[in-house]
Amino acid sequence: MKTIEALAPDQASLSAASRLTRQSNWPRLEKSDQLGLLWGECQGSGSNPYRVVVDTGDHGYKCTCPSRKFPCKHTLALMWIAATTPASFAAAGSAPEWVNDWLGRRRKVSPQPAAQAPGAGGKSIGEASRDDESADVEDAAAVERREAAQRKRTLDTQSAVSAALDELDQWIADQLRLGLAGFCRQQQ
Repeated sequence: MKTIEALAPDQASLSAASRLTRQSNWPRLEKSDQLGLLWGECQGSGSNPYRVVVDTGDHGYKCTCPSRKFPCKHTLALMWIAATTPASFAAAGSAPEWVNDWLGRRRKVSPQPAAQAPGAGGKSIGEASRDDESADVEDAAAVERREAAQRKRTLDTQSAVSAALDELDQWIADQLRLGLAGFCRQQQ
């Protein structure tokens, strides 16, 4: 677990990873002890799940999500599941093509020591687990902010459309007042 804390880019990533450790988020979890790899597919908001692979030896990883944090919450969650419930992983006879592709392209690096003091860097798995309890409150506030922003966008759009329709009415009225001949003279 200390390795996961050390690899996490920040506390928010650990908290997000904590919420992804539920089995229902991972339709596929597999491992190869021979290759020293863990991989899985995490169902996100899109139609295709994110593909995640982790090298247990040097903690190399790859995830197909668009996150700008490295490692991402999906990678941290996969490692977390492996540390807490290793029986969740099915033993695989062979790795899927996307895992083999990653293996063929990556450069091995020497393992980095995870010898940070507990709580160093302000990241804690215990705190991430506790944050999960307050996530519902935060999510309710986020939903309210999102709905308020959506209402404001709707009002702004309606106002802009109304103004454009008023301008169109004025233009049509001007064209009718000037007559067809006036319209033709303006176009020349």
